[in-house]
Amino acid sequence: MADRLLKSLQAALWVFAAVMLIHWGLAVYDRTHYQAQAQLALDNASEPGSAEVPSVLPHDWLGRLEIPRLDFSAIVLEGADDAALELGVGHIGGTALPGATGNAALAGHRDTFFRALRKVQPGDEIRWTSLQESAKYIVESTEVVDPSQTEVLDPTPDSRLTLVTCYPFGYIGPAPKRFIVKARLVDAQARLSNDVGVTVVDLRKNP
Repeated sequence: MADRLLKSLQAALWVFAAVMLIHWGLAVYDRTHYQAQAQLALDNASEPGSAEVPSVLPHDWLGRLEIPRLDFSAIVLEGADDAALELGVGHIGGTALPGATGNAALAGHRDTFFRALRKVQPGDEIRWTSLQESAKYIVESTEVVDPSQTEVLDPTPDSRLTLVTCYPFGYIGPAPKRFIVKARLVDAQARLSNDVGVTVVDLRKNP
């Protein structure tokens, strides 16, 4: 009887592991596909006169964040809810947009897109690219704070960029701290306007 129960438990655990593996695989596929399509759409739409324009851009799409030294590149979506952070980096509502005056705050999961931040250093260049403008920031500092220290999101009189992720990076389960990267704007240039004939679709529903 005990052997039968043990075998049943083992079988149930194998089924659970298989289901979780499939779920993880689908999440990785969705994330990779979304990022690839959005990156291509941005590159195509950034070339006036190209045969690819008008381009298709994903719903709630804002632009691309890059940290060249870390070989990091990710599309940023509007919102920092679970749905947005599963597909990319999320813009925290109520903060400025990247490139604009104020404190632009972006969030990402420490075990996916923002895992690269564990190696970020003061002096690193951060690039922002959207249809409207491109901007360059320089990292000034990093710090670890409690989740309650929301003052890191407070508005600023100048153009700043704040990146937020959970900490420690290797922590199992909900992490108790937040890792903050602070950067200042050093250059910004206008790009395309909103009237380039871009078609917006929801790639989350139309893979």
